[in-house]
Amino acid sequence: MSAFKDLDQFLDDALVLPINGKDYRIPAVSAQLGLKLQRILEVTEDAQNNRASDEDVQELISDAEEMELYPDVLGDAYDEMLADGISYPRLRLAAITAILWNVHGEDMAADYWAAGGKAPEPNRAQRRAPKTPTGGASTTKRPASGSGTSTRRKPSDSARKAAG
Repeated sequence: MSAFKDLDQFLDDALVLPINGKDYRIPAVSAQLGLKLQRILEVTEDAQNNRASDEDVQELISDAEEMELYPDVLGDAYDEMLADGISYPRLRLAAITAILWNVHGEDMAADYWAAGGKAPEPNRAQRRAPKTPTGGASTTKRPASGSGTSTRRKPSDSARKAAG
C-alpha cells in the first residue's frame, strides 16, 4: 500500500474565475506548456529588473505568440468567453491570471486578479528598503590601508625647500 494518496483526491486541477456573473472553469495546462510559461515569466521578470536583454525577451515570445497562448492557457473557457462577448481586457486579465496560477500558484493569481491586473503596491517595508542592484550595500567603511596602521607622512619637496 502506497503512503501517497492519488492527487485527484485532494488536488483540483482547475481555476474558476467569475466574470460578468458567470464562472469560467480553466483547466491546468500541460506540463510542457507549464514549463514554457515558467520560462516566459522568468525572462519577463529578468527584463523588468534589467537582467535580460531585449533580444532575450523578443526571442522568447512575440506579441502574436502571446495572443496564441491565451487559447492554450484558458482551454475551453477561451471559446466560452468569446461566445459570451467578453471584452479583450477581461480576457487578457483572465489569461494572465491563469498563467500566474499555473506557474506560481493560487495566492499570486488571486492577488493579481484582486488588483485588476495591476501590480500590487509595495508594502511599507518594501518602500523603505534600499534599492540596490546588488541586494544591499555594506555600511561598514573599508580601512584606508590593508594593515590597519598608518605611516608617517614624508615632507613634500616644497616643505623641504622652505625649511632649507
